[in-house]
Amino acid sequence: MPDVVLELNTVNELASLTGFSITNIRSGLDACGIDVLFEIDGRPAGAQHTTYHWDEGATAGKRGSPARAKEQKISRNVTPYPMSVNPHYRAALRRCVDKKIEKAAAYDNRDLETWLVISACLGRWGSLGSTMMVPDMLGAEDLNELCHAQLAASKFERAYLLLHINRIVWGWDRLKRWRLLADPDAAGRREHRERMSDLIFNRIPADFRARTKRP
Repeated sequence: MPDVVLELNTVNELASLTGFSITNIRSGLDACGIDVLFEIDGRPAGAQHTTYHWDEGATAGKRGSPARAKEQKISRNVTPYPMSVNPHYRAALRRCVDKKIEKAAAYDNRDLETWLVISACLGRWGSLGSTMMVPDMLGAEDLNELCHAQLAASKFERAYLLLHINRIVWGWDRLKRWRLLADPDAAGRREHRERMSDLIFNRIPADFRARTKRP
């Protein structure tokens, strides 16, 4: 079932993080295969929205995401729960993009600028693990190799990948291809990595040597 609240909130978040002049955000038209309608710089536009799950479509003949179903089931206990995560996003993201390209091909929206908007890393109880995508594993070169050609041949004018927890936005269009558009927490994550690296490789070994040094 479509998550209308997530669809609308995602386009609002996209506007907030990128500074795009997006207005009049509202639910789309099923007859046009559009989830969200809006205006961008005064022009009519619409978006197909989808949520990334790292195992969706991985098993032939099976629809949906088993990881999502499992996570939602065990999360009903309202207690902390373990959840496996697959950091290798390429196959799942490619399936996600290909599925939406196929859907867009079935509709004639030539008078409407059409976007593909993908949500990942949802900050929602019951969706934390199955939608997880590791920010540091993403890169423009890899994303372009993965799906630039497919998107360039599709009906989409633009595509966006939002990592909600991290407030990261990757954007694509035919001219500029995939590139990073927003990552306001990048400096904080880099500082955290540097502190942890110093702790693991310098401070802990130094403390161990000091404690075990013979008089």
